Amino acid sequence: MFRKFIQFVALASLLATASASSAQQVESQSLSLAASDVSLTALFLQAHWVVKSVMLGLLACSVWVWAIAIDKIFLYARTKRAMDRFEQAFWSGQSIEELYRALSAKPTQSMA
Repeated sequence: MFRKFIQFVALASLLATASASSAQQVESQSLSLAASDVSLTALFLQAHWVVKSVMLGLLACSVWVWAIAIDKIFLYARTKRAMDRFEQAFWSGQSIEELYRALSAKPTQSMA
């Protein structure tokens, strides 16, 4: 019984010294991390080449998607103006034949 108690005390003291030294190591590592530069450019430059290539690919896709979205906004605005012009011409009182001849000469706009 006494022998198990001695083993327990020895193990507890070993764990206490190990945790104290590991706590000091963690503290020193966290201080070195806090002192290092954590800006986006520094993090990018420190990253692995695979991570860099993924980040650049995501940036390129983001720019591409924004370009498509802005283009669609302009396209919808242009189409809405064309529909408003057509509606005004349709309800203007012209005959359908005259309206057809006037509009068939113009090129059509498609959204595709």
